[in-house]
Amino acid sequence: MSNLVQTVLGAVTPDLTARLGSLFGESSGAVSKGLSAAVPALLAGALQQSSTTSGANGLLGLVGQALGAGNPLDRLPTLLGDEAERASLLGQGRGLADGLLGPQTGSVTDSLASFAGLKGGSAAQILALAAPLVLGAIGKALGPSPTPSGVQSLLADQRASILGALPPGLGSLFGLGGAARAAETGAAATTSAGRGGFAKILPWLIAAAIILALIFGLRNCGARQAETPVAPPPETTQAPPAAPAPAPAATPAAETLTLPGGATISVAPGSIGYGVATFLASNEPAPKTFVFDNLNYDTASNALTGESRPTVETLAAILKAYPNVQSRVVGYTDNQGDPAANKTLSDARAATVKRELVALGVGAERVETAGMGEADPIADNATEEGRAKNRRTELVIVKK
Repeated sequence: MSNLVQTVLGAVTPDLTARLGSLFGESSGAVSKGLSAAVPALLAGALQQSSTTSGANGLLGLVGQALGAGNPLDRLPTLLGDEAERASLLGQGRGLADGLLGPQTGSVTDSLASFAGLKGGSAAQILALAAPLVLGAIGKALGPSPTPSGVQSLLADQRASILGALPPGLGSLFGLGGAARAAETGAAATTSAGRGGFAKILPWLIAAAIILALIFGLRNCGARQAETPVAPPPETTQAPPAAPAPAPAATPAAETLTLPGGATISVAPGSIGYGVATFLASNEPAPKTFVFDNLNYDTASNALTGESRPTVETLAAILKAYPNVQSRVVGYTDNQGDPAANKTLSDARAATVKRELVALGVGAERVETAGMGEADPIADNATEEGRAKNRRTELVIVKK
Protein backbone atom coordinates (compact mmCIF):
# COMPACT_ATOMS: atom_id res chain seq x y z
CA MET A 1 0.00 0.00 0.00
CA SER A 2 1.27 3.46 -0.90
CA ASN A 3 2.45 5.74 1.88
CA LEU A 4 -0.06 8.60 1.92
CA VAL A 5 2.45 11.15 3.19
CA GLN A 6 4.93 10.34 0.43
CA THR A 7 2.18 10.22 -2.21
CA VAL A 8 1.27 13.84 -1.49
CA LEU A 9 4.80 15.17 -1.01
CA GLY A 10 5.94 13.39 -4.17
CA ALA A 11 3.31 15.24 -6.21
CA VAL A 12 4.78 18.63 -5.27
CA THR A 13 7.90 18.68 -7.44
CA PRO A 14 10.83 21.04 -6.80
CA ASP A 15 9.62 23.25 -9.70
CA LEU A 16 6.19 23.54 -8.09
CA THR A 17 7.75 24.23 -4.70
CA ALA A 18 9.80 27.07 -6.17
CA ARG A 19 6.67 28.47 -7.84
CA LEU A 20 4.80 28.37 -4.52
CA GLY A 21 7.69 30.10 -2.79
CA SER A 22 7.48 32.91 -5.31
CA LEU A 23 3.70 33.18 -4.92
CA PHE A 24 3.81 33.20 -1.10
CA GLY A 25 6.92 35.36 -0.80
CA GLU A 26 8.86 32.58 0.94
CA SER A 27 11.97 30.56 0.17
CA SER A 28 11.40 27.23 -1.54
CA GLY A 29 13.12 25.54 1.41
CA ALA A 30 10.63 27.03 3.87
CA VAL A 31 7.71 25.99 1.65
CA SER A 32 9.06 22.46 1.36
CA LYS A 33 9.54 22.23 5.12
CA GLY A 34 6.05 23.60 5.71
CA LEU A 35 4.51 21.03 3.36
CA SER A 36 6.45 18.24 5.05
CA ALA A 37 4.68 19.16 8.30
CA ALA A 38 1.29 20.18 6.89
CA VAL A 39 0.65 16.88 5.10
CA PRO A 40 1.06 14.57 8.14
CA ALA A 41 -0.78 17.11 10.33
CA LEU A 42 -3.83 16.98 8.04
CA LEU A 43 -3.61 13.19 7.91
CA ALA A 44 -3.43 13.13 11.71
CA GLY A 45 -6.66 15.11 11.76
CA ALA A 46 -8.19 12.55 9.40
CA LEU A 47 -6.87 9.71 11.56
CA GLN A 48 -8.44 11.27 14.65
CA GLN A 49 -11.81 11.67 12.90
CA SER A 50 -11.80 8.12 11.57
CA SER A 51 -11.99 6.71 15.10
CA THR A 52 -15.82 6.79 14.83
CA THR A 53 -18.16 5.70 12.08
CA SER A 54 -19.74 9.15 11.88
CA GLY A 55 -16.27 10.69 11.61
CA ALA A 56 -15.35 8.27 8.82
CA ASN A 57 -18.56 9.20 7.01
CA GLY A 58 -17.61 12.86 7.38
CA LEU A 59 -14.21 12.14 5.87
CA LEU A 60 -15.81 10.49 2.87
CA GLY A 61 -17.85 13.65 2.40
CA LEU A 62 -14.68 15.75 2.40
CA VAL A 63 -13.03 13.36 -0.06
CA GLY A 64 -16.04 13.72 -2.34
CA GLN A 65 -15.72 17.51 -2.24
CA ALA A 66 -12.00 17.37 -3.05
CA LEU A 67 -12.58 15.03 -6.01
CA GLY A 68 -15.58 16.90 -7.41
CA ALA A 69 -13.66 18.28 -10.40
CA GLY A 70 -11.16 15.44 -10.63
CA ASN A 71 -8.34 14.38 -8.34
CA PRO A 72 -6.17 17.45 -7.60
CA LEU A 73 -3.12 15.21 -7.29
CA ASP A 74 -3.40 14.43 -11.00
CA ARG A 75 -3.90 18.07 -12.04
CA LEU A 76 -1.57 19.94 -9.71
CA PRO A 77 0.69 21.65 -12.31
CA THR A 78 -2.39 22.91 -14.19
CA LEU A 79 -4.12 24.06 -11.01
CA LEU A 80 -1.09 26.02 -9.84
CA GLY A 81 -0.27 27.39 -13.28
CA ASP A 82 -3.62 29.12 -13.83
CA GLU A 83 -4.45 32.04 -11.53
CA ALA A 84 -8.20 31.37 -11.43
CA GLU A 85 -7.70 27.62 -10.89
CA ARG A 86 -5.16 28.28 -8.16
CA ALA A 87 -7.48 30.69 -6.37
CA SER A 88 -10.31 28.15 -6.55
CA LEU A 89 -8.06 25.36 -5.23
CA LEU A 90 -6.87 27.45 -2.27
CA GLY A 91 -10.37 28.71 -1.55
CA GLN A 92 -11.73 25.18 -1.43
CA GLY A 93 -8.67 24.03 0.49
CA ARG A 94 -9.28 26.44 3.36
CA GLY A 95 -12.66 24.86 4.01
CA LEU A 96 -11.29 21.33 3.62
CA ALA A 97 -8.42 22.05 6.04
CA ASP A 98 -10.92 23.33 8.58
CA GLY A 99 -13.01 20.21 8.00
CA LEU A 100 -9.99 17.99 8.73
CA LEU A 101 -8.52 19.94 11.64
CA GLY A 102 -11.58 21.56 13.22
CA PRO A 103 -10.69 23.59 16.32
CA GLN A 104 -6.99 22.68 15.95
CA THR A 105 -6.68 24.65 12.69
CA GLY A 106 -5.27 27.78 14.34
CA SER A 107 -2.84 25.85 16.53
CA VAL A 108 -1.60 23.78 13.59
CA THR A 109 -1.12 26.92 11.50
CA ASP A 110 0.93 28.55 14.27
CA SER A 111 3.01 25.39 14.72
CA LEU A 112 3.71 25.20 10.98
CA ALA A 113 4.81 28.82 10.87
CA SER A 114 7.16 28.28 13.81
CA PHE A 115 8.51 24.95 12.58
CA ALA A 116 9.21 26.04 8.98
CA GLY A 117 10.03 29.72 9.59
CA LEU A 118 6.99 30.87 7.59
CA LYS A 119 4.76 33.91 7.91
CA GLY A 120 1.40 33.05 9.43
CA GLY A 121 -0.43 33.81 6.20
CA SER A 122 1.92 31.57 4.23
CA ALA A 123 1.43 28.71 6.69
CA ALA A 124 -2.34 29.04 6.25
CA GLN A 125 -1.94 28.99 2.45
CA ILE A 126 0.20 25.87 2.61
CA LEU A 127 -2.45 24.12 4.73
CA ALA A 128 -5.09 25.17 2.21
CA LEU A 129 -3.00 23.75 -0.64
CA ALA A 130 -2.20 20.50 1.17
CA ALA A 131 -5.76 19.69 2.30
CA PRO A 132 -7.25 18.80 -1.12
CA LEU A 133 -4.06 16.91 -2.01
CA VAL A 134 -4.29 14.85 1.20
CA LEU A 135 -7.95 14.07 0.50
CA GLY A 136 -7.03 13.26 -3.10
CA ALA A 137 -4.45 10.74 -1.87
CA ILE A 138 -7.03 9.16 0.46
CA GLY A 139 -9.54 8.99 -2.41
CA LYS A 140 -6.99 7.41 -4.73
CA ALA A 141 -6.10 4.79 -2.11
CA LEU A 142 -9.76 3.96 -1.37
CA GLY A 143 -10.64 3.38 -5.01
CA PRO A 144 -13.99 3.84 -6.78
CA SER A 145 -16.27 2.40 -4.06
CA PRO A 146 -15.14 3.89 -0.72
CA THR A 147 -16.82 2.89 2.55
CA PRO A 148 -16.53 4.17 6.14
CA SER A 149 -14.87 0.92 7.22
CA GLY A 150 -12.49 1.21 4.29
CA VAL A 151 -11.33 4.69 5.29
CA GLN A 152 -10.94 3.53 8.90
CA SER A 153 -8.83 0.56 7.82
CA LEU A 154 -6.72 2.67 5.46
CA LEU A 155 -5.85 5.29 8.08
CA ALA A 156 -5.25 2.67 10.78
CA ASP A 157 -2.73 1.00 8.46
CA GLN A 158 -1.07 4.38 7.84
CA ARG A 159 -0.98 5.40 11.51
CA ALA A 160 2.72 4.67 12.09
CA SER A 161 3.88 6.52 8.97
CA ILE A 162 1.64 9.52 9.77
CA LEU A 163 2.86 9.83 13.35
CA GLY A 164 6.44 9.26 12.29
CA ALA A 165 6.26 12.18 9.85
CA LEU A 166 4.78 14.66 12.34
CA PRO A 167 7.21 17.29 13.67
CA PRO A 168 7.75 17.23 17.46
CA GLY A 169 4.78 18.62 19.37
CA LEU A 170 2.19 18.47 16.60
CA GLY A 171 0.97 14.99 17.53
CA SER A 172 -0.15 16.20 20.95
CA LEU A 173 -2.68 18.54 19.30
CA PHE A 174 -4.62 15.50 18.12
CA GLY A 175 -4.12 13.32 21.18
CA LEU A 176 -2.01 10.98 19.02
CA GLY A 177 1.65 11.84 19.41
CA GLY A 178 1.92 11.31 23.16
CA ALA A 179 0.21 7.95 23.01
CA ALA A 180 2.47 6.77 20.21
CA ARG A 181 5.62 7.84 22.04
CA ALA A 182 4.41 6.21 25.23
CA ALA A 183 3.80 2.93 23.42
CA GLU A 184 7.26 3.02 21.82
CA THR A 185 8.91 3.87 25.13
CA GLY A 186 7.05 1.08 26.90
CA ALA A 187 8.03 -1.48 24.28
CA ALA A 188 11.67 -0.48 24.44
CA ALA A 189 11.72 -0.66 28.23
CA THR A 190 10.17 -4.13 28.18
CA THR A 191 12.71 -5.43 25.68
CA SER A 192 15.82 -4.03 27.35
CA ALA A 193 14.94 -4.33 31.01
CA GLY A 194 13.52 -7.83 31.10
CA ARG A 195 13.04 -9.26 34.54
CA GLY A 196 15.34 -6.66 36.07
CA GLY A 197 13.05 -3.87 34.89
CA PHE A 198 10.05 -5.62 36.40
CA ALA A 199 11.88 -5.91 39.68
CA LYS A 200 12.40 -2.15 39.71
CA ILE A 201 8.71 -1.39 39.34
CA LEU A 202 7.46 -4.21 41.59
CA PRO A 203 7.57 -2.07 44.80
CA TRP A 204 5.47 0.58 43.05
CA LEU A 205 2.92 -2.05 42.00
CA ILE A 206 2.71 -3.37 45.54
CA ALA A 207 2.25 0.14 46.94
CA ALA A 208 -0.51 0.84 44.44
CA ALA A 209 -2.28 -2.39 45.37
CA ILE A 210 -2.14 -1.47 49.09
CA ILE A 211 -3.56 2.00 48.40
CA LEU A 212 -6.40 0.57 46.34
CA ALA A 213 -7.17 -1.97 49.05
CA LEU A 214 -7.32 0.78 51.68
CA ILE A 215 -9.60 2.91 49.50
CA PHE A 216 -12.06 0.12 48.81
CA GLY A 217 -11.89 -1.10 52.39
CA LEU A 218 -12.77 2.32 53.75
CA ARG A 219 -15.58 2.70 51.23
CA ASN A 220 -17.10 -0.68 52.10
CA CYS A 221 -16.93 0.06 55.81
CA GLY A 222 -18.74 3.35 55.29
CA ALA A 223 -15.88 5.30 56.83
CA ARG A 224 -16.31 9.08 56.54
CA GLN A 225 -13.29 10.61 54.83
CA ALA A 226 -12.29 14.24 55.26
CA GLU A 227 -12.01 16.04 51.97
CA THR A 228 -10.33 19.25 50.97
CA PRO A 229 -12.95 21.66 49.67
CA VAL A 230 -12.75 21.88 45.90
CA ALA A 231 -13.91 24.84 43.87
CA PRO A 232 -16.89 24.10 41.64
CA PRO A 233 -15.79 22.80 38.24
CA PRO A 234 -16.32 25.01 35.17
CA GLU A 235 -19.56 24.90 33.30
CA THR A 236 -18.06 22.49 30.85
CA THR A 237 -17.69 19.67 33.40
CA GLN A 238 -20.77 20.08 35.59
CA ALA A 239 -23.05 17.11 35.97
CA PRO A 240 -26.70 17.67 35.13
CA PRO A 241 -28.90 18.66 38.10
CA ALA A 242 -30.08 15.76 40.22
CA ALA A 243 -33.68 16.92 40.29
CA PRO A 244 -35.73 15.55 37.41
CA ALA A 245 -36.70 18.06 34.77
CA PRO A 246 -40.36 18.92 34.46
CA ALA A 247 -42.26 16.93 31.88
CA PRO A 248 -41.91 18.59 28.47
CA ALA A 249 -44.88 19.99 26.67
CA ALA A 250 -46.38 17.88 23.93
CA THR A 251 -44.27 18.08 20.78
CA PRO A 252 -46.14 19.63 17.83
CA ALA A 253 -46.82 17.24 14.98
CA ALA A 254 -44.15 17.39 12.29
CA GLU A 255 -44.97 19.01 9.00
CA THR A 256 -43.54 18.13 5.60
CA LEU A 257 -41.98 21.12 3.84
CA THR A 258 -40.87 21.12 0.20
CA LEU A 259 -37.55 22.85 -0.45
CA PRO A 260 -36.34 24.46 -3.68
CA GLY A 261 -35.25 21.69 -6.01
CA GLY A 262 -37.99 19.32 -4.81
CA ALA A 263 -36.40 17.86 -1.66
CA THR A 264 -38.69 17.50 1.35
CA ILE A 265 -38.03 17.65 5.09
CA SER A 266 -40.17 16.67 8.04
CA VAL A 267 -39.92 19.30 10.79
CA ALA A 268 -41.96 20.31 13.82
CA PRO A 269 -43.18 23.91 14.17
CA GLY A 270 -40.96 25.69 16.66
CA SER A 271 -37.84 23.71 15.71
CA ILE A 272 -34.80 25.40 14.18
CA GLY A 273 -35.34 23.48 10.95
CA TYR A 274 -38.89 24.78 10.63
CA GLY A 275 -37.84 28.33 11.51
CA VAL A 276 -34.92 28.47 9.07
CA ALA A 277 -36.87 26.86 6.21
CA THR A 278 -39.85 29.17 6.53
CA PHE A 279 -37.62 32.24 6.94
CA LEU A 280 -35.63 31.46 3.81
CA ALA A 281 -38.85 30.91 1.85
CA SER A 282 -40.20 34.29 3.00
CA ASN A 283 -39.45 37.86 1.97
CA GLU A 284 -38.19 38.74 5.46
CA PRO A 285 -34.70 40.27 5.18
CA ALA A 286 -31.52 38.88 6.76
CA PRO A 287 -29.79 38.81 9.16
CA LYS A 288 -31.80 36.66 11.53
CA THR A 289 -30.68 34.51 14.46
CA PHE A 290 -32.01 31.06 15.41
CA VAL A 291 -31.18 29.08 18.56
CA PHE A 292 -30.50 25.39 17.95
CA ASP A 293 -32.85 22.93 19.59
CA ASN A 294 -32.05 19.25 20.06
CA LEU A 295 -28.33 19.99 19.72
CA ASN A 296 -26.24 18.66 22.60
CA TYR A 297 -22.59 17.89 23.31
CA ASP A 298 -20.86 15.38 25.52
CA THR A 299 -19.96 16.86 28.90
CA ALA A 300 -16.77 18.99 28.79
CA SER A 301 -16.42 18.19 25.10
CA ASN A 302 -17.15 19.57 21.66
CA ALA A 303 -18.37 16.15 20.44
CA LEU A 304 -22.03 16.13 19.39
CA THR A 305 -24.28 13.44 20.85
CA GLY A 306 -25.85 10.95 18.49
CA GLU A 307 -29.31 12.42 19.13
CA SER A 308 -28.11 15.74 17.67
CA ARG A 309 -27.43 14.38 14.20
CA PRO A 310 -31.01 14.68 12.81
CA THR A 311 -30.97 18.40 13.65
CA VAL A 312 -27.72 18.95 11.76
CA GLU A 313 -28.85 16.79 8.83
CA THR A 314 -32.08 18.77 8.48
CA LEU A 315 -30.20 22.07 8.58
CA ALA A 316 -27.71 20.82 5.97
CA ALA A 317 -30.58 19.85 3.65
CA ILE A 318 -32.08 23.34 3.99
CA LEU A 319 -28.78 25.17 3.38
CA LYS A 320 -28.02 23.04 0.32
CA ALA A 321 -31.44 23.96 -1.10
CA TYR A 322 -30.55 27.66 -0.78
CA PRO A 323 -27.01 27.85 -2.23
CA ASN A 324 -26.74 31.66 -1.93
CA VAL A 325 -27.27 31.69 1.82
CA GLN A 326 -24.33 32.73 4.02
CA SER A 327 -24.48 31.67 7.67
CA ARG A 328 -22.59 31.82 10.94
CA VAL A 329 -22.58 29.28 13.80
CA VAL A 330 -21.98 30.88 17.20
CA GLY A 331 -21.30 29.03 20.45
CA TYR A 332 -22.01 30.31 23.98
CA THR A 333 -21.54 29.08 27.57
CA ASP A 334 -22.80 30.19 30.96
CA ASN A 335 -20.54 32.07 33.39
CA GLN A 336 -19.40 29.05 35.41
CA GLY A 337 -15.70 28.23 35.41
CA ASP A 338 -12.73 29.86 33.71
CA PRO A 339 -13.76 32.44 31.07
CA ALA A 340 -10.84 31.58 28.79
CA ALA A 341 -11.66 27.86 28.93
CA ASN A 342 -15.31 28.57 28.20
CA LYS A 343 -14.34 30.76 25.23
CA THR A 344 -12.16 27.95 23.85
CA LEU A 345 -14.95 25.40 24.30
CA SER A 346 -17.52 27.61 22.60
CA ASP A 347 -15.13 28.07 19.65
CA ALA A 348 -14.64 24.31 19.38
CA ARG A 349 -18.36 23.55 19.56
CA ALA A 350 -19.19 26.02 16.80
CA ALA A 351 -16.40 24.52 14.66
CA THR A 352 -17.84 21.03 15.24
CA VAL A 353 -21.24 22.06 13.87
CA LYS A 354 -19.58 23.60 10.82
CA ARG A 355 -17.50 20.47 10.26
CA GLU A 356 -20.65 18.31 10.34
CA LEU A 357 -22.45 20.62 7.90
CA VAL A 358 -19.47 20.58 5.52
CA ALA A 359 -19.32 16.79 5.72
CA LEU A 360 -22.99 16.72 4.69
CA GLY A 361 -22.30 18.78 1.57
CA VAL A 362 -22.61 22.43 2.63
CA GLY A 363 -19.78 24.55 1.19
CA ALA A 364 -17.29 25.46 3.90
CA GLU A 365 -17.06 29.01 2.57
CA ARG A 366 -20.76 29.46 3.38
CA VAL A 367 -20.43 28.81 7.11
CA GLU A 368 -18.50 31.08 9.46
CA THR A 369 -17.95 30.21 13.13
CA ALA A 370 -17.46 32.16 16.33
CA GLY A 371 -17.15 31.29 20.01
CA MET A 372 -18.42 33.91 22.45
CA GLY A 373 -17.91 32.07 25.74
CA GLU A 374 -20.02 33.59 28.50
CA ALA A 375 -20.74 36.84 26.61
CA ASP A 376 -24.28 37.97 25.74
CA PRO A 377 -26.33 35.93 28.23
CA ILE A 378 -30.03 35.62 27.38
CA ALA A 379 -31.08 34.55 30.89
CA ASP A 380 -30.06 34.92 34.55
CA ASN A 381 -26.84 33.01 35.32
CA ALA A 382 -27.84 32.94 39.00
CA THR A 383 -30.23 30.03 38.36
CA GLU A 384 -29.64 26.64 36.79
CA GLU A 385 -32.52 27.22 34.40
CA GLY A 386 -30.96 30.49 33.26
CA ARG A 387 -27.51 28.94 32.88
CA ALA A 388 -29.00 26.15 30.76
CA LYS A 389 -30.48 28.74 28.40
CA ASN A 390 -27.15 30.57 28.17
CA ARG A 391 -25.35 27.35 27.16
CA ARG A 392 -26.53 27.52 23.59
CA THR A 393 -25.50 27.36 19.95
CA GLU A 394 -26.98 29.82 17.48
CA LEU A 395 -27.27 29.93 13.71
CA VAL A 396 -27.21 33.38 12.14
CA ILE A 397 -28.48 33.68 8.56
CA VAL A 398 -26.16 36.48 7.44
CA LYS A 399 -27.31 36.69 3.82
CA LYS A 400 -30.23 35.16 1.94
